[in-house]
Amino acid sequence: MSNYLSSFLTPRMLFFAGVVLVVAAGLTWIVRDRIGRHRHQMTFFALLVSVGAVLLVTLLREPPQGACPGCLGEWPVAKVIAGTVGTEVALNVGLFVPPVLLGTLLWRAPWRALVVGMLGSASIELVQPLLGVGANDAMDLVANTAGAVIGASAGAVALLVADLIRNRRFELVRTLQVVASLALASGLLFGYPAWAAGNKQSAGAAQLEQWFAGTKLADYQQDRDGSWGPKIVGFAKTNGPMTVAGYRTKTVARERFSWNVYFAERCVVAEWSKKGFSTVLQSGAACTATLQP
Repeated sequence: MSNYLSSFLTPRMLFFAGVVLVVAAGLTWIVRDRIGRHRHQMTFFALLVSVGAVLLVTLLREPPQGACPGCLGEWPVAKVIAGTVGTEVALNVGLFVPPVLLGTLLWRAPWRALVVGMLGSASIELVQPLLGVGANDAMDLVANTAGAVIGASAGAVALLVADLIRNRRFELVRTLQVVASLALASGLLFGYPAWAAGNKQSAGAAQLEQWFAGTKLADYQQDRDGSWGPKIVGFAKTNGPMTVAGYRTKTVARERFSWNVYFAERCVVAEWSKKGFSTVLQSGAACTATLQP
């Protein structure tokens, strides 16, 4: 993580950051009369700085390596389907929260700010290969869009609260609009991961039941490291990237197959005892806790 962040503290990046601050201050000064209130001017300045930060991170972090127009057709979606969240994905989410949040506060239009943020992300992904910087990645587009949704939702709530405090009255229509927007955002951010992880879990449990129904601990002890090996390898290929943990004793053997799709953690615990075979479906912290005898 520290090595990754250090790439943003190079002399080159610090120079461009200074340029962004100067340009943002200059533009804010030029249009200050049109913007009006001092509070709006500060919001506009912060918006320009946040947009500049996006451009710095996505287009100017590395020197151009040569244009690659052919790369425009390469949009690997494996990471999107797998839903693996790493440092870069988390930073891409956070990168688009501030500009869309500030745009919402400035324009008082959450949906407009969201659409502009999404179009901005798509434009960056198209420009990157043409400039020879970064890589056009479907996962980046998804992460940026998630950040834009979070920013627009936070801005909508902030506007609603501010209006309630200022006008001292409850606006039903606008409240319903914000609630509907938050419900849609929650569905996009959390609905798909839960659905995808749940599908993997259900399919995995069904396959394990089909393979090992009727087997017992003695079968496990005899065949796990022999004839069952190819099945376990094939299980991982069939059901996608997963983590595997387990243990075996004289009385029981358990193996846990876990899937982490973005924010959703699902797992299946397969258990062999002297009585027979069973599976248990679990989620959340239970999928990362140490298996106990």
